Amino acid sequence: MAEYAQDRRGIRPDQVRLERHALSTWQNIAYSLPGLEDAGAIKIASSPMHAARARSYLLRQRPDLALRLRKTDDYRIGERPLWKLATVAYYLGLSIRTAVGRRTVA
Repeated sequence: MAEYAQDRRGIRPDQVRLERHALSTWQNIAYSLPGLEDAGAIKIASSPMHAARARSYLLRQRPDLALRLRKTDDYRIGERPLWKLATVAYYLGLSIRTAVGRRTVA
């Protein structure tokens, strides 16, 4: 995504920060927080569903920084509808499994 942002969208390399150590989206946001402290605007580049999840994780971890989120071009109506439907189904299933898991543990 960084390469695409720079090559195709004209984003300067100094405007892109990569995080290479996380094993999950939650960790990716957590590990990125120090680099976001001084950012005037925060944009998350990813697939539509993944970007939405990352934005929600930023909101949960640091609501103050989430106020700096800016719109990105990660959703275009009619683009890749079958893929989007599949990812919605996946994340819905993941949410249900997580909710059920929380109830059985409590």
